[in-house]
Amino acid sequence: MRSIFTLDVGTGTQDFLLYKEGENIRNCPKMILPSPTQLVARKVRDATSKKRDIVLRGYTMGGGPCTKAIKDHIRAGLKVYAEEKAALTVSDNIEEVKKVGIEIINENEEVDAVEIKMGDVDLPFFNQILEKIEESIPETIIIAVQDHGFSPHESNRRFRFRMFEEMMKKDGYIHSFLFHSSEVPRYFNRMTSVVESIEAFGKKDVYVMDTVFAAIAGCMPDVREFPALLLNFGNSHTIGAVVDRDGYIFSLFEHHTRMMREKGTEGIEEFIKKFLSGEISNEDVFNDGGHGAFVREVVDVKDVVATGPNMHLCRYRIANPVGDVMIVGNLGMIYAFSKKKGITLDI
Repeated sequence: MRSIFTLDVGTGTQDFLLYKEGENIRNCPKMILPSPTQLVARKVRDATSKKRDIVLRGYTMGGGPCTKAIKDHIRAGLKVYAEEKAALTVSDNIEEVKKVGIEIINENEEVDAVEIKMGDVDLPFFNQILEKIEESIPETIIIAVQDHGFSPHESNRRFRFRMFEEMMKKDGYIHSFLFHSSEVPRYFNRMTSVVESIEAFGKKDVYVMDTVFAAIAGCMPDVREFPALLLNFGNSHTIGAVVDRDGYIFSLFEHHTRMMREKGTEGIEEFIKKFLSGEISNEDVFNDGGHGAFVREVVDVKDVVATGPNMHLCRYRIANPVGDVMIVGNLGMIYAFSKKKGITLDI
């Protein structure tokens, strides 16, 4: 029987599910934990309170809370050293990283500072947990992270969505956004770092996916009739996709949740109404502070399903395929994997 390690790495939490084929998915091991960026931020703040310099080692990871803590550390008059890969967490442009006040060092260069490991996935930690319950990390691993893409000289808002649009024009299915380690586009540096960290642990059958696509894919089992609008109100991004039964994407938008929240429920519903009728353009969303929109074809939407930690912002039906809203992204990864492999996996 096939087992799959899935981890959905967000801004607030990292959601783990060990999928075991043939077992009731409600009985599969799962955990909801603070996200890696939150954990790194805690370590940085602890060093700040103790007035200790820090050195960042390891891999490029999600920023947000940890980036803020690092900048606060510098503002407190303390030093931050970083290996280049770890430093790229703060900015794609290494010169901008230096301007913040971070000193770039060589890998394994010794400095007198508190060492903080950077990375989106801590496989040794999960290995210890699973061993305690007589389980192990399987060969197949799927990780979801939000990757803006490496764009040191272009707005990452514009760059990220342009890459999405290009992939949709090339293929256009939800599972097209699930990459095996051998397929990860070179400009997705956060996904690349995830793969490097896992392969260093000795695992080779590694897949990565953007969190927004994992979330909307996880809504698929709850759709009653297609075509359907799938929405994810994440902590930082809000994404919507009109999809068909086979996962084909007719249209897509991505905005920032903070700005969607400012619209209020009525404003969000008005935005959605215009998007579904093809009245929202890429420039409309970008100029509104979001990433963009791409409408391949306007179709008659028969159902709307929403997910995400900020799903309370809307009045649409909430995705809850197996009675746990926190693992929708993990289920989306399983869905995408099964479609990519052309196999049937019960979720």
